[in-house]
Amino acid sequence: MAFGDKQNRATLPFIKNGRVVFDVPLGDKILNMKLVLRGNVVGSGGTTNGTVNGEGGPINLIDRIIVHANPQDTRYPGGQIVDASPRSLLRYAALQHHGKFVGEQGGSSLGSGAAATYPIYLSTPLYFADPTLRARDVSTALNTDPGSYASVQVEIRTADILNCFTGNDRAWDLTGLEFDLVDDRVTLPGDTNVLFQEDHELLIGAAVKRQIDQGMPKDGAFLNWLLLSQQGAAAMLADTLLNRLTVKGNPIDYDKFAQDIRQQMIDDEWIDPSQNAAGMHFIDWADGVLGNSLIASSLDTKFDVNNPSGTNADSLLIYTRRLFVPAPAGN
Repeated sequence: MAFGDKQNRATLPFIKNGRVVFDVPLGDKILNMKLVLRGNVVGSGGTTNGTVNGEGGPINLIDRIIVHANPQDTRYPGGQIVDASPRSLLRYAALQHHGKFVGEQGGSSLGSGAAATYPIYLSTPLYFADPTLRARDVSTALNTDPGSYASVQVEIRTADILNCFTGNDRAWDLTGLEFDLVDDRVTLPGDTNVLFQEDHELLIGAAVKRQIDQGMPKDGAFLNWLLLSQQGAAAMLADTLLNRLTVKGNPIDYDKFAQDIRQQMIDDEWIDPSQNAAGMHFIDWADGVLGNSLIASSLDTKFDVNNPSGTNADSLLIYTRRLFVPAPAGN
């Protein structure tokens, strides 16, 4: 049996509109990480709650999560192996929670901007051992054994209450917040494949049948995509944007309407049909098998989209998970 090492490893204070950086201890294969924002958020004074932006608070107190991996062995690719928003990471996690979205553990939304004291525990997960693969394939766990990476850092870029609500006029005390770094590891011999997790926005300038995404990665092999349709200035998730997705390449010929994709999500038990999955479209290219991952360089992708809110006021937030295989030892 592999040795398990599962710990809450470090704590750092929240820094408003700044950067919080964890140096990740090396050793063993990291199955997953969780970046936990916890403590009290206190809103007082004022008279106006304002309008919720996107996921609202406390999720929008985090702007972006980046994992920097510095290779020691040149067989391993390095750089920003994670570069994603909390919205993408938490909405992807819903696919692993029996199709149910879980934001703050107790369901807090900071009262949608109302004055009060809010104790929060928000855990944003990073899955390295890919949970979409059969039996949660450990071959994509993050290898921090000696000789793989010289260093791994987690950078959390933070925001403030203005990122959560528009028009809110209350005073907010965020000094009671901290971040924890939690991860689960196993001791296993040999190499693992490297997983890159990223998201980017595709702005929709007009209603078009064949929208091209110049920001889609062109290297590695895709395991899956999560498309999040964001409507209007508040970036609310909605089913009014994506009509159809067409992907051609070697060896894929994919052409489905948005409702076809949603039905596949239900059939594959990625979502619970009783839950609100508006604006979420998940495509599992690997079909649960690592060897089925889709070569990125070969793809010709077109999005059929609507633009109800005006030029570049709507967007697709596209979260991708890509596989890179280390060169054989001794090369």
